[in-house]
Amino acid sequence: MTQRATPKTTLNRHDEQTCIGIFRDLLHARHRLYKIASTVAGDAGLHAAELNVIDILGKMGPISMGRLSDETFVSPANTTYTVRKLEVVHLVQRLRSKDSERSVTVALTKKGQTLFRRCYPAVLTAVDNYLSERLSSTDKKNLARILARLAT
Repeated sequence: MTQRATPKTTLNRHDEQTCIGIFRDLLHARHRLYKIASTVAGDAGLHAAELNVIDILGKMGPISMGRLSDETFVSPANTTYTVRKLEVVHLVQRLRSKDSERSVTVALTKKGQTLFRRCYPAVLTAVDNYLSERLSSTDKKNLARILARLAT
């Protein structure tokens, strides 16, 4: 016979349900958005993590490996792995600093820039469609405002 564990929290039942509901709903929404990015990435022959790097470099321009890791929310080791894979297919290039061997900047190649210009609008359109099917324009603005507060 399996027993359900009921851990004690400092929250009342209503607040506990609200908190876990928000947590789970955010995870579900993140999963759906990831699937959107994965579909666009797959159409380009990439994984979502690779498209994420292309997206960040396309919007920000050449940046350091450390900053790229921060912007993509990926560990430095995984960022290096992803950048190496993108280098092999000539979508990005790593440039070593003349002042320091340890300082490396990553930039899109022309091929990478072309891919960014194709994929970025595709992701935006798909995300906008997903959001617009579920939220009004006012809801989207409110959600953006609330998420910005949570992200700080």
